[in-house]
Amino acid sequence: MTIRTRFLLAFIGTILLIAGGVISYVAVQMRDDAESYYISSSSVELRLMNDYIEEFLKTAINNAAIAAKDAEFAGAGGIFPRYVEKDVETVFRVADLSPEARHLMEPLSRLDKDYDSYVEVYAGFADGSLVTTLDGLKFPAHFDMSKRPWYVARAGAAEDVGLAGAYTSMSGETVFAITHKIKDAQGRLAGVLGIDVTLKLLADKFAELSKGDNGYFVLIENTGKILCEPAHPALVGKVLGKDVNDAGMLRVFGTDKGVVRLTVDGEAIQANVITNSFGWKLVSVQSDAAIYARSNATVRAVALITLTLALLALAGAVWVARSVSRPLARIVETSREISAGNLDARLDPKDYYGELFQLQEVLSDMVATLKQRLAEAREQSDLAKTETARAQEAVQMAEEARHKAENARREGMLAAAGQLEGVVGVVGSVVAGLSAQIERSERGAAEQASRVTETVTAMEEMNATVTEVARNAGTASEVSAATRQKAEAGAEVVSRAVGSIHRVGEQSLKLKDDMRALAEQARSIDRIMGVISDIADQTNLLALNAAIEAARAGDAGRGFAVVADEVRKLAEKTMASTTDVGNAIKAIQQSAGQSAEQVDIAVRIIDEATEFAGKSGEALQQIVEMADSTADQVRTIATASEQQSASSEEISRSISHVNAIAGDTAQAMQAAAGAVTDLAEQTRALSGLIENMKKS
Repeated sequence: MTIRTRFLLAFIGTILLIAGGVISYVAVQMRDDAESYYISSSSVELRLMNDYIEEFLKTAINNAAIAAKDAEFAGAGGIFPRYVEKDVETVFRVADLSPEARHLMEPLSRLDKDYDSYVEVYAGFADGSLVTTLDGLKFPAHFDMSKRPWYVARAGAAEDVGLAGAYTSMSGETVFAITHKIKDAQGRLAGVLGIDVTLKLLADKFAELSKGDNGYFVLIENTGKILCEPAHPALVGKVLGKDVNDAGMLRVFGTDKGVVRLTVDGEAIQANVITNSFGWKLVSVQSDAAIYARSNATVRAVALITLTLALLALAGAVWVARSVSRPLARIVETSREISAGNLDARLDPKDYYGELFQLQEVLSDMVATLKQRLAEAREQSDLAKTETARAQEAVQMAEEARHKAENARREGMLAAAGQLEGVVGVVGSVVAGLSAQIERSERGAAEQASRVTETVTAMEEMNATVTEVARNAGTASEVSAATRQKAEAGAEVVSRAVGSIHRVGEQSLKLKDDMRALAEQARSIDRIMGVISDIADQTNLLALNAAIEAARAGDAGRGFAVVADEVRKLAEKTMASTTDVGNAIKAIQQSAGQSAEQVDIAVRIIDEATEFAGKSGEALQQIVEMADSTADQVRTIATASEQQSASSEEISRSISHVNAIAGDTAQAMQAAAGAVTDLAEQTRALSGLIENMKKS
């Protein structure tokens, strides 16, 4: 996913989140405001309607009280007509009344005429007589006004005045009645006066207020009868819970004050309810669509404005994203060209700004630096190739020198061995003393091989073979020079010459073959040492037998006993010398545990033994000549490798460590040489004694 896409997605997500939040907040706030406005406005209208109704009812109640409390009217029971005994329908006519009755009726007639909402003003008395302002009203046979429900209800009520339930009057019109007790001078019930008030005026008023989109108003009597319902006229006169069982309407009727949410004809509506002092419920009904119409329009307008702004912001974001992504795309393309090897690719600084300009500068600097580094790398590569070629030549020369040195060493050894062949027979017993020492030196040679292996590993870890060659050449030069100097000094020269040759040989992988050859020689010497030990044992045994025989001979064998005792002592010294040689070899093993120079030192000891025989001079001279030839060749290699010797310090330290071990080994082997010399002298003495014994 590109940066531009990420940026646009993040921006679009942010815009959508903000827009959604704003629209949601406005929608919720507007709906709350619309609902609050509906509740407050409808509550005001309901209060005004209630004031109108209560004033309307209170006026009727006052009028009923004035008429009912007329003293003359209270005693008019027998003056008005009575239809209880009539067997046929009778028509009430004012003209048929007596003058006195008409006089008493005048206040009722004026009251009826003064108020258009009054359908009828009437009165019933305890004897069943009645009077009404409806002229020509027909009454059925045996009609008794005192048995009418409104009469019975008011007569039995504790209050003198009140509202009777709405009903259909004898005129056929739905009315509600205001009834008032008529009492005589003694306060006894004389009758009940009633005023039928038409609901038409209230219905018209409710219908007038219900016009438009402001909903409509419903008037419900305290008995549950619906008095006014402009939206559903068929419900007027129906009783809730009896004729109408709608759950929503029943909840409205069961609410004294507050807002009820319900559904009418599939439409969600809200009903604001109040209850007046007469128990009537005034209900303002408004659909949710009407309540939230203005808020929804506002929300749509806000949404449209928000989306417009979001689109404008998105357009700006696209422009910003393009202004960033295009330079980045050019940078990416240029970077690809650079990665492909085109270091001449360039970016135009005029196309960049701010951090992008800094990025362009850094990239340009990086390319310049890269070109410089590549140029330097090419120079170093060329130099490395040159040095590698020189190193290969030096390696070749060193290898040739190593072969020559090896050949020289082998020829020198063969020559020396040829010249020493005769001497070995004389000093065989002395050479045998070296068996145990050489056997232990074999272990030191193994440790020396391990050390050389570590040195070879260090050489392999170096990146350039030239460095190892230079170091080996320098070391070989020093060793060759030391070999020549020490070879001219005698036996010590032989030892160091062998050590120098061994140092050159340890750079080679053929060192193990030499070690195996030396091990085989050591095992041969070990066998000879065993023979010497056996000879010493046999000599001791012979001395013991000689002593026994001398003791048997008495005085004649006393001289022989002395000789036998000397022989026994000589054998004991031989055994002691053998033990000393073993201890010396053990000391050599402890001090030279990791040295491969043990073999060379053994060769030096052999050369010292050769010097003891006086026949090693020629061999040493040949070795010196070979060393001179080797030194010349090594110096040639060292001269060619002199400039690379600084990087081979690790190998130098390893060789120095080998030199130190070689020095310790040389001292130990000198001690062993002394022991061998003593052993040779004892052997000659033993030989003389044996000759004397033979002669005797």
